[in-house]
Amino acid sequence: MELQELVARARIIFQGAPKRAQVFELVNGKRSAKEIARRSRKSLSAALQDLQKMRDMELVVPKKNDGGKLLKRDNSVVYEKHPLLKHLSKNYFEDPTQLPQPKRNKVAKKRALITSIKIPNEQEVLDICRSGEDQLYEFKSAGTDARTISKEVGAFANTKMGGIIFYGVQDDGSIENADVRRQVFDQRTQNSIRNTISPAISVKIVEKDVLGHKIFLILIPAWNRKNVYQYEQRVYLRHGTNVFAAKPEESRQLHNGKIVV
Repeated sequence: MELQELVARARIIFQGAPKRAQVFELVNGKRSAKEIARRSRKSLSAALQDLQKMRDMELVVPKKNDGGKLLKRDNSVVYEKHPLLKHLSKNYFEDPTQLPQPKRNKVAKKRALITSIKIPNEQEVLDICRSGEDQLYEFKSAGTDARTISKEVGAFANTKMGGIIFYGVQDDGSIENADVRRQVFDQRTQNSIRNTISPAISVKIVEKDVLGHKIFLILIPAWNRKNVYQYEQRVYLRHGTNVFAAKPEESRQLHNGKIVV
């Protein structure tokens, strides 16, 4: 089982249940259920119920000795966390944070124009991956060619909010490692953007470490209502999670400085 799935399960059963999360924190492979109940100030039956829920989600398991028998202390079973969860901070299991929202300046507020995108932190990346692609976020698995990415950039550049491309994340939100060094990826991607998109557009590429996996974020700024960006001589737009060639009327709308919804 992947770490991302375990974190998602933990969030489900800990949401709105801080005492249960406390029970999980007390599991360390040395404490018995009785000691966990005592330290968490819960009844033994309540602590056992919490531990059973965690067992069902595969977050914890009863610990066994070298002979394969259940390890007990004070006639009570000792529990340990799933190996992938042992060293994670409890912050990973708190309620999902609010997804990052683009910032607005005073002019943007008046015109309802979003001008910049906040770089998501590690927990926000997990939330985004769990929620899936949308108008603002696109996932690209490791190995996606630079031209495909450039086309996505061109479409994002003509939209109201711009967007973020997550390189190293599969379509279903599963996080994998990027397959190249950041410097190589940056050079390859920037060269492709420069060679295929006109007029020139500036994008930012940042590296993020998420649950021990390296991914790259390509941040495309919101449309400036002046330039109409073309990818290989064609205007593209992003609608939802898809990229479409702009219709003649949509292209005219962009050239008139009007946002295409």
